Amino acid sequence: MKTVDPFVPIPEDVIPVMLRLASLKPDEKLVDLGSGDGRILVVAARDFGAKATGAEVRRDLVLSSRKLIRSLGLAGRAKVVRRRFRDVSLRSADVVALYLSGYALTLLKPKFRRELKDGARVVTFYFEVPGWKPESEVMVKPKGWRKEHPMYLYLRKKPA
Repeated sequence: MKTVDPFVPIPEDVIPVMLRLASLKPDEKLVDLGSGDGRILVVAARDFGAKATGAEVRRDLVLSSRKLIRSLGLAGRAKVVRRRFRDVSLRSADVVALYLSGYALTLLKPKFRRELKDGARVVTFYFEVPGWKPESEVMVKPKGWRKEHPMYLYLRKKPA
């Protein structure tokens, strides 16, 4: 399976900020497209009590994510599937957490419009969804980085 973006891990200290910005609540369903090493899934399940699903195409990252989730005892709350973005349903997602390029986010816009339910939240780090107006934007400076970078929160509102 071909990847859209290379794997670049999201800074760990950004994840709790991201999930608080999205107002992630216990038992809500979080989806991370391009879940990489599973770090967003772990924080969502362990620290927020969410039901987290990651989608990743790289076999090595899927296997290491699954191993990490099992080792932390989170298998009942978090899982990773080896699938392309287009093959993962977002219909039950309360929150979609993403660290993807603007190009990948552009490709996902039609999927968001088709599948996200009214009130679903999309939270992105560093890159905005092109053409969408965020509900909220915060600046964060990850540990070890030289400057602040944006984080965006979008709220899915179905047309009336």
